Amino acid sequence: MAPRPEADNDAKRDGQERLITVLVTGFGPFQERYPVNPSYEIARSIPQLLPQSTSDCEAVRVIPYGSPIRVCYEDARKNIPPMLESYQETVDLVLHIGMASGRQHYAVERYAHRDNYGTHRDIDGHVPTPDEAVKWYGDCPVMMTTSLDYDSTVQNWQSSILHTPAGSPAHGADCRKSEDAGHFLCDYTYFNSLAWYGRRNKNYEAGANSDRPVLFLHVPAESDETMLDKGRAVAVALIRAMVDSYVGAA
Repeated sequence: MAPRPEADNDAKRDGQERLITVLVTGFGPFQERYPVNPSYEIARSIPQLLPQSTSDCEAVRVIPYGSPIRVCYEDARKNIPPMLESYQETVDLVLHIGMASGRQHYAVERYAHRDNYGTHRDIDGHVPTPDEAVKWYGDCPVMMTTSLDYDSTVQNWQSSILHTPAGSPAHGADCRKSEDAGHFLCDYTYFNSLAWYGRRNKNYEAGANSDRPVLFLHVPAESDETMLDKGRAVAVALIRAMVDSYVGAA
């Protein structure tokens, strides 16, 4: 991992044109039914430099995380914090992408949950117990959300998709808000990232847009080339909307 050039940090402090950096993650295989997880295929194929998206943002740098997150609670709890810590001087925003089977729409999650993960076992056959939730996250609210302007970000994302020209991969994509991330690894990963930022910035609710600059995108489970192209275009549109919100509120 290469650190951001010092010149970029100086420009950011001086309020000049700056390079906004976004870390993007996806998940690994889930059961025999999903040997290819589209979330990671989308995350790793997003262009690493996106064109200028706002008047005061030179460009957007995307860092696809180099390996998929295992669909495993313990791995998420142990690996998400050091991952974010390793990038804390490099990235401005984090986008986690996960798969939602049985859906044909794309959804940006508002909330992540601390508790109630007892229904769905991970790929190792485990679930977190209520006692473990209190042990590891007792200092956190039972629900957490991004410090970005969620409604504005989603509205700008939806508007961008709505005005995508016919023939473009994202044209006609069904993009929605979501109030429930599902109480499985997607939800758990989202919560872990929000908790890490909340602890670092000592702010678990409201606050500045940079306090918990994280969002979660759910994508359909199909992993054919057409759906991966569509998912990539939808994710890029969301990244741009996140950057617009982040820069606009700075």
